[in-house]
This record gives sequence, structure tokens and C-alpha cells, in this order.
Amino acid sequence: MSEPMERCEKYLYGSLSKIRKEAVFFLVQKGKSEIWVASQSDVVAGFIVLIPYYDMVLVEYLAVSNQIRSKGSGSKILGEICRQYDDKRILLLIEKIDETANNLEQRIARKRFYLKNGFESSGVLMQGVSGDMEILCHGGSISGDEFIAVQTYALGRILFGLSKTKVITETDIKK
Repeated sequence: MSEPMERCEKYLYGSLSKIRKEAVFFLVQKGKSEIWVASQSDVVAGFIVLIPYYDMVLVEYLAVSNQIRSKGSGSKILGEICRQYDDKRILLLIEKIDETANNLEQRIARKRFYLKNGFESSGVLMQGVSGDMEILCHGGSISGDEFIAVQTYALGRILFGLSKTKVITETDIKK
């Protein structure tokens, strides 16, 4: 395991499920992803896992240490990614806002955070093993087919097929 991955594992993966952890390591091992680590005084402050694909970059995972959350670190990490990839569309998935969800406040706060940082709703909803997810974009829009292409690239055809990911809604309405 690379030194940045070991640091991420040590400081931030405590709240990450075993399946999610294995998915991140899989993408790193396949050489399809980049991990950027933000640190302060040699302590990991946060990290982001990115999957570049043609004119798009998928944010697979963004984590910020609980000790410094809500102090601008996540915004700084996203801002740097947007500057570095200013010629690409940056995509990410968030849980769909569902009034019956146990973590409704967390979902709303997460969406508000990304909207505040320049992301917009794509109008595309996906369904997969993690439930219904909304695609947010920065730097341009995306279709459901384009997102499927990114996911297929990241996971490979066999794992993508097993993920049962599919587009469930595509609208022109941006919320």
C-alpha cells in the first residue's frame, strides 16, 4: 500500500464501510484513480479519490477529518480539484433527497455543501446497490449515458454489470 493510502487509512477510514473501503482500494490498484491528500502539520486533513475519464473527472470519494470539518477544508480541496481540472466536467454522486430517509438532514447538508461549491444538479438520478443517487456536476452538464460510461470504465464491464447501476430519471430541471 502506498504511503498516502496508509495515511488515509489510519486517519480517515474509521467511518468507511468495509465494502466502500474495498471499492476505493480496488480503483487505486487498477490504476484508474488518483488520490489527493490534504495535510496540515503532517496530519491528514482530508483526501479525495478521483477517476479521470476523457473530458470528465468523477469524484469517487471525498473525506475530511471530523476534527476540522466545517472549517473550509472540504471547500479548499474541491476548489483545488476544480482549478486543476478546469477544462473538464467534474461529477459526483450524492444520496437522493428523500423525505423519509433516516439521514435526511445529512443529505440536505451534503447537497447544500456541493451547491455552495459551484456544483449543480444534472437532473440525472441513478439507482444501484447504494440506493438512489443524484449526479451533481461542475463545469458542464452530463447525461445518464455519459455517467454510465464513466462507471463502466472505473469498474470494468463485469463489475459494472454486477453493480446493477442504472439511470432511473433524466430531466432538464436543475434544482
